[in-house]
Amino acid sequence: MQFELDPFNGVIIQTDAIPEDASAFHQSLQDIVTFARREAKNIVWLTLSIRQSHLVAMATDLGFVFHNCQEDELTLILKAPTTEFVPFIPTHTIGAGAIVTNGAGQILVIREQGMAGFKLPGGHVELGERIEEAVVREVWEETGVEADFQSIVGFTTRHPFRFGKSNLYFVCRLAPTSETIDIQDTDEIAEARWVDWHTYIADPTHSPFNRQMVAQLSQADGLKPFEPSHNTGPFRKHETFFADGE
Repeated sequence: MQFELDPFNGVIIQTDAIPEDASAFHQSLQDIVTFARREAKNIVWLTLSIRQSHLVAMATDLGFVFHNCQEDELTLILKAPTTEFVPFIPTHTIGAGAIVTNGAGQILVIREQGMAGFKLPGGHVELGERIEEAVVREVWEETGVEADFQSIVGFTTRHPFRFGKSNLYFVCRLAPTSETIDIQDTDEIAEARWVDWHTYIADPTHSPFNRQMVAQLSQADGLKPFEPSHNTGPFRKHETFFADGE
C-alpha cells in the first residue's frame, strides 16, 4: 500500500491503493505499522470505504481504533504511545431557524406533526452547505414561502444533542419575497401560518424559549454577510458574518 507523510509526523495511507484481498491488506498494513513504529511516527491514518468494511477487524487487531465515520467511509487511527494530541473528531451539528417578518408585522411559524405549539421554521445545515442557503431552503420546504437571507441575529448551543454531540443553532433574519403558504414537506410539517409577533409571544401554548427568542430578536439587526478580500487558497473562509462597524 502507498502512503504519504503529513506535516505533523503522521502517516496517511492512500485509500485508492488499499488492496481488496484481505491477506494482501493485512501484510501491507503490518509493514506500514512496523515502519511507523521504527520511525517514531505520531499517527497512522487509515480510511476504508464501505465496500472495504471487511478489512476493519484486521486493522483493529493491529491496534487501530475508530476516529470518525461518514455514511460511506470509516477513518481509523493508530497512535504512538507518546502521542497525546489527536485532531478532534466532529463535535457539533448545526441548525438554523428563521425569523421571517412580513409588512404587516407578522412572523412566519410552523407546527410539526404531533406537536402542539408553533415555532420558527428551520432545520439542519447539511455538510458543506452555507447557513444562508440552508435556512432559506428550510423555510421554503416547511412553508412554501420564498425569502432572502438578511443576517444572523442570535445563536444558542445545546449539549448533549444527537449521538452525544453538541448542537449549534443560528437564528437568522429573512425577508419574504412571497407570502403564500404552500408546505412542501408535509411528512414533517402539519401547519404553517403568519401570526402577529405580539400574539405569538403572549400565547403559552408555544415553548417559553421560542417566545423569548422572538421577543428578543424580532427587531434585531444582527451580523451581516461579509466577503473578506483576498479570500482564496487553502484557508478560504466558507462563510463570514460581521457586525456593522460604521
